[in-house]
Amino acid sequence: MAAVFVLSLLTGVTTGKTEEVSVESVDEETRQVAKWSVLVYLVADNDLDQYTEEDFQELKDGGSSDSVNVLILVDRLYDEAYLYYIKDNEMVELESLGEVNMGDPETLKWFVEYSDTNFPAEHMLLYFWDHGTPTGGVGVDTTLPGSEPGSDWDWLSHHEMISALAGHHLDIIACDECSIGQMETLYEYASKGLDVDYVVASESYIGWRGFSYDKIHQRLVLDPDMDALELSMAIVEEFTNLFSVAPFKSEILTTQSVFDMSKIIPLGNAVTAMATALAEDIDSCRDIVKKAQLNSIIPWGARLESWIDLPTFVDYVMENVDGDSSVYKACEAVMDAYFETMLGMGITKNSENYGYQGMGILFPASHNSYTVPYAESEWGGFNIYITFEFPNMGWWPFLETYWGVA
Repeated sequence: MAAVFVLSLLTGVTTGKTEEVSVESVDEETRQVAKWSVLVYLVADNDLDQYTEEDFQELKDGGSSDSVNVLILVDRLYDEAYLYYIKDNEMVELESLGEVNMGDPETLKWFVEYSDTNFPAEHMLLYFWDHGTPTGGVGVDTTLPGSEPGSDWDWLSHHEMISALAGHHLDIIACDECSIGQMETLYEYASKGLDVDYVVASESYIGWRGFSYDKIHQRLVLDPDMDALELSMAIVEEFTNLFSVAPFKSEILTTQSVFDMSKIIPLGNAVTAMATALAEDIDSCRDIVKKAQLNSIIPWGARLESWIDLPTFVDYVMENVDGDSSVYKACEAVMDAYFETMLGMGITKNSENYGYQGMGILFPASHNSYTVPYAESEWGGFNIYITFEFPNMGWWPFLETYWGVA
């Protein structure tokens, strides 16, 4: 069958050229409603380009089926962007798009709409493959249309991602990138209406190796009836398996967790109530808070980035305050809400020894250590952070009270 895709869907995508490509190798059967569509938003137009080929091979090895569509939108550092489809164990080129800006929300919007129109499915898994930061975004493109490779930057910010996905329900967003698993970031997704059931993300930096796409997709192809939670847990399990064997087990300080997004707002409210209780009793709690912050620092990169492990912080406070106090009861409510939210964590033995429990939160060493050097950071500093909803509900006022600058 000769299939012609609707090129009008490209409206809003900045390209140097658009070349219509025949996709006769994609069967008519594929156009029926599948169980799953798996989308890989692969932003390699940056210093991660060198890792692309290995993940291409994994995606081919993972395969597809009549029940599982796998589409890849990739933009590389020294090449134009392409849209591919995994046909069995081969990559079929669907579109040659020229140079695109993967940091433009219209590009992501087009990709998801293209999938919905041409590869409909009951469920959707969307991977983000790139650099990530808690405040900066889920992908950075360093070669924009008309610029030289590596000469110009554009982040796909968290707010742009939310707007691009408006009107679409996603079962899973899986972040093959660093540091998206933060209270502030996930709360922003939930409070701003991102329609997603589960987010798989790391609270820390992750190793260059990333997800095991081959193992994950092989499991899905064999069992396309698995639900969103089962697939989310499979992603985490295969991540853990990969980092438990040589040579990748040297990248030890890394995690991936499954978050139930329907529980994020209650968790955020509980953390805010705890912060308020601590602020109200800060004179007697300040030393405990200081030690809790030091005890919960995420070891890989956290001293620079100012992120700590949230449940470890709460545990320490609970262990060191009166069990009948309002602070203790507020902490207890946080932990109850947390373990309804974080449903599974992939972690290596050494990471576990360092106290990872799955979700981070910002707690800089001092007010100036974050507000001054990171105010204008293009990777996402204070000026972006303070626009997020969660900090302003009570967490940032608590920190200012603790620092004595309120």
